[in-house]
Amino acid sequence: LLRPLLVVLAIGGILYGALLAMAQDDFKRLVAYSSISHLGYVLLALAVWQPMTLAGAVALMVAHGVSTGALFLLAGALGGRLHTRRLDRMGGLWDAVPRLAGAVLFFSLASLGLPGLANFNGEALILFGGFATHPLAVVLGTAGLVLAAVYSLLLVQRALHGPAGQEWHLADLDGREGAALLLLGVVSLWLGLYPAPFLRVIEPALARLLQSGGAL
Repeated sequence: LLRPLLVVLAIGGILYGALLAMAQDDFKRLVAYSSISHLGYVLLALAVWQPMTLAGAVALMVAHGVSTGALFLLAGALGGRLHTRRLDRMGGLWDAVPRLAGAVLFFSLASLGLPGLANFNGEALILFGGFATHPLAVVLGTAGLVLAAVYSLLLVQRALHGPAGQEWHLADLDGREGAALLLLGVVSLWLGLYPAPFLRVIEPALARLLQSGGAL
């Protein structure tokens, strides 16, 4: 009985979160609203309640924790260096801090669901698994992916490229920050390129969940 309502809430969260993210001028707030949009796919997966969508929901939650956690780390690193998180006061950071800028680009692409990185597999499983029973919801959910590409690339363009807010003299990533981001990047690549071991680990738990008759 709850499924239609949950589908509506999921699609609303996907699109509303994405539109709010596009309207932000603050790095951290943009990432926060994008998180609302991404987790709408998890709610959609639970509403559909199929083996493929549930596997996608678990995969997406893990991938989301990796990519969004890294982006929050980068927002903090930039905020500490620049004493602001406003995108209109950034620009030109690619030349000033190339390692930090490369990390922003990598995890922004992961967040928008670039094939080969972790978020793509979770979102693909949810959308493919839900199409047979909820085609309209899947089509609207796919529109959320288009909006994700828009706000992620706007973030990259405004923070890293274009005219510099000022002449930057900033420290690039230090060893501790680089090690943390490298670990998260390796996890994102592993889950994106070879997710089979992870999916095999969660498969028994999902099978028991489905057999328990816990459908919404």
